[in-house]
Amino acid sequence: MSKNYMLNQFVLSVVLGLLTITCAFAQVVQGRVTDASSSAGIPGVTIVVLNTNLGTTTDASGSYSLSLSPGSYTLRVSFVGYQTQSVPITITSSGTVTADVALRESPSSLSEVVVIGSRSTQARTSTETVAPVDVIQSRDLVATGQVEPTQQLNFVAPSFNSSRQTIADGTDHIDPATIRGLGPDQVLVLLNGKRRHNQALININGTIGRGSVGTDLNAIPSAAIERIEVLRDGASSQYGSDAIAGVINLRLKERPGTTVNAQIGQQYAGDGQLAQIGINHGIKIGQKGGFLSLTGEFRHRGATNRVGNYNGPVYVNWNVGRASGETDAAYIARRQGLHNQDQALIRQNNFNLSNNMQIGNSRVDNAGFFLNTRLPLSAKAAFYATGGVNYRNGKAAGFYRYPYQTTQVITALYPNGFLPNIESTINDQSLLAGFNGESNGYRWDISNVYGGNAFRFDVTNSNNASQYAQGANAQTEFYAGTLSFYQNTANASVAKDYGSSLGLKSFNVAVGAEYRLDFYKIKPGEEASYRNYDPASGRAGGAQVFPGYQPANAVNAKRNVLAGYVDIETDLTDQLLFNTAARYENYSDFGGNFAGKLAARYKFSEAFSLRASVSNGFRAPSLHQRYFSAISTVFVSTGQGLEPRQTGTFRNDSPIAQAFGVPSLTAERSMNYSVGVTSRPLPNLSITIDAYQIAIRDRIIYSDQFSRGTTGAGLIVANILNGAGQTDVNSAQFFANAVNTQTRGIDVVIATSPRLNRGSLDLTLAANFNETRLTGSIKRPANLPNDATFGNFLFNRQDSARLTLAQPKSKVSLTGNFRLNKFGAVLRFTRFGEVTTYDPANPLLDEAFKPKIVTDFSVSYRVFKNLTATLGANNIFDVYPDKLKQVFQPTPERFGAAVLDNSSFGRFIYSRNATQFGFNGGYYFLNLSASF
Repeated sequence: MSKNYMLNQFVLSVVLGLLTITCAFAQVVQGRVTDASSSAGIPGVTIVVLNTNLGTTTDASGSYSLSLSPGSYTLRVSFVGYQTQSVPITITSSGTVTADVALRESPSSLSEVVVIGSRSTQARTSTETVAPVDVIQSRDLVATGQVEPTQQLNFVAPSFNSSRQTIADGTDHIDPATIRGLGPDQVLVLLNGKRRHNQALININGTIGRGSVGTDLNAIPSAAIERIEVLRDGASSQYGSDAIAGVINLRLKERPGTTVNAQIGQQYAGDGQLAQIGINHGIKIGQKGGFLSLTGEFRHRGATNRVGNYNGPVYVNWNVGRASGETDAAYIARRQGLHNQDQALIRQNNFNLSNNMQIGNSRVDNAGFFLNTRLPLSAKAAFYATGGVNYRNGKAAGFYRYPYQTTQVITALYPNGFLPNIESTINDQSLLAGFNGESNGYRWDISNVYGGNAFRFDVTNSNNASQYAQGANAQTEFYAGTLSFYQNTANASVAKDYGSSLGLKSFNVAVGAEYRLDFYKIKPGEEASYRNYDPASGRAGGAQVFPGYQPANAVNAKRNVLAGYVDIETDLTDQLLFNTAARYENYSDFGGNFAGKLAARYKFSEAFSLRASVSNGFRAPSLHQRYFSAISTVFVSTGQGLEPRQTGTFRNDSPIAQAFGVPSLTAERSMNYSVGVTSRPLPNLSITIDAYQIAIRDRIIYSDQFSRGTTGAGLIVANILNGAGQTDVNSAQFFANAVNTQTRGIDVVIATSPRLNRGSLDLTLAANFNETRLTGSIKRPANLPNDATFGNFLFNRQDSARLTLAQPKSKVSLTGNFRLNKFGAVLRFTRFGEVTTYDPANPLLDEAFKPKIVTDFSVSYRVFKNLTATLGANNIFDVYPDKLKQVFQPTPERFGAAVLDNSSFGRFIYSRNATQFGFNGGYYFLNLSASF
């Protein structure tokens, strides 16, 4: 028998002995929570022991149990759609205590106990907090008919916005998500109250959140989520970097029993087939409140395609410029002649002009597994853990390469051109483990969370045009490299409520410390994915659509962050609630930052309260923004159509960036102001209205292309690139602190449950109105003159519109949820506000897209006691955004005019630069949910 085995057995015996001793002093309180009108058990009810960190949820039959030491306690029992109840109990050493509770229905927003934004043990609803919080239960997420967390949130949280992107490289596979119209990296994501790691991918294409690094919410199975809390307020002083716009906290399921949710569906257009199944199984461990919750989920999302009819050049390039001294008539005749030749070859080769691109959702297969557990070690201490893995495989297309593009196409390999694909493999892992408890009134928590994300790029159905000598034997598939980001966060906190000793209802003081390590890595692709084998040929090197990362791009960077905070919340009177917090963080790569917050809520009466907050915040530059570099093919709007350019992204600390005069990155800093009212004028009516202003300075942006030229700034760019040996690169880009913005807006949430003779009805009106504008001047590179040549601007008018106009200025949602016996119905109207796009150079190509209303409807029937079937449709009236208006038509009278075209010669029917709700049209589905 080995020494290790004997040691393990000894440790196990000691632990079991300690568990037996500590648990012997605890007694069990148990009971059942039922619906007051039907006496049916309610699963998933939250039961919190006030002034402690203890709590539990009911199982599938509505039963619960937890372990408490002798004494007097108050249980707070709450569930969405029901009135919260406080139940006093007394525990003695004589045995089990039974506390049954019957809940009565009420509007959902009135009874949801909020956890995020406060470290106090005082249970508060969303109308009692100092800052606005949306609480979205799992059944509300399922009722959207969506299966991905980002899309579920998009239709239930008015300030949240996320739309799928297309023809955007890796961003086709990870949806950028924002709050209050700000950036994806200006919202902090927590999982069970702990910081969630960022994604490895940095968004560098022309999408919402360009230049930012978000958090991949879709890596978390929706079947594992019990509820989502969205804090709509600056919270850097409470939670650290990134929390400028707010915080999203995902709470995982804890209840015993098994739930299964499955859905199949497809778009009205016949594509985008979806199949999803998620299974959650909760196990009750012992009689002391322990649990183990396991979730597995798989979802397949088929590709969609909303491509238009291509009317540009295929075999012969007729989109040519005017020759020197050429007359109008000669120029038109020459272009017409080339066009006729091209049309003849198109007919001869039977080339399909109507389906040579894929513009829509990428195909994605997603599989994930999560666990969530809590094991009481005594009546006042517990071990907890949360862990998960997620695997995703995606396939998206780029721009079609046509035969006339001889610098990009090996015609012996692809005589009719080709549509290259980017195939992604995304792996995500995380593990949180910690201990928490209470001792002499001090609540303590020690935890560590390690997580990361890796994004592998493979290119298929492509070529490296510089391998033209190999003809039909040239390589068609390439490994293009891998991005990875990992993070380890250790924290410790202690809190105590001194209210009773100060003669106050509450005076909670929380202090904590955090130590974080960030790791960022770029692994280069295979040689053929990036190399130009014959630079003198004029042909492009590397894999078309996505040239691989080069050895010069490889990086293995890390940094450490040390933080400390204090958070005080007190009920100074029965009417006045006050909160203040301060936090200091020090980064090894750029220095320190301090953030503070003051917030208060005054309750004039049960029917009316006023709340306000002021805070400063910050967002540290990500390692991605500091160290990312790549050479890629970027299609740039030149006012004469889209032009492919070999563009280099150079590190902020590189000699090239320094030659441009770009300073080192520093933190974005914000000032947040918020004022709001909450009201309950009637027992079944809740109103919250919150206005806000967020001023951010030194926002980090991803610059435009600084292009080569022969004069002015263009000549300086050429000399810098040539001097660095980048002779194949047409233009340069980098990250810089460049702009200041101000965002103002208002959030409104009104919820009511009117009394009906039969059945129940919940009505919710939720709205967000916001406007972002640039303030101050743009910080231009110090070593470049203000040159009017196209592209030589750090932040052009297209970028300005993307930051201020490309997300809906308003989103208004009206939802009705009706239930009668076994039947249910959900009807939702969502109005997405106007969005606008600007062209980089030509105002004639600017376009605005009108507001649209999307209608979702579903009906459900409880087939058996534990099985419910739902049939529904999202976007039931098949609404699409406005079509692009600037579409070039190659008619004889247009051959002499400048090309005004946003559609890439008819291929894009809808804008890909600003999308209100996507352009896939209606979707119908069948959903089956069961609980045991």
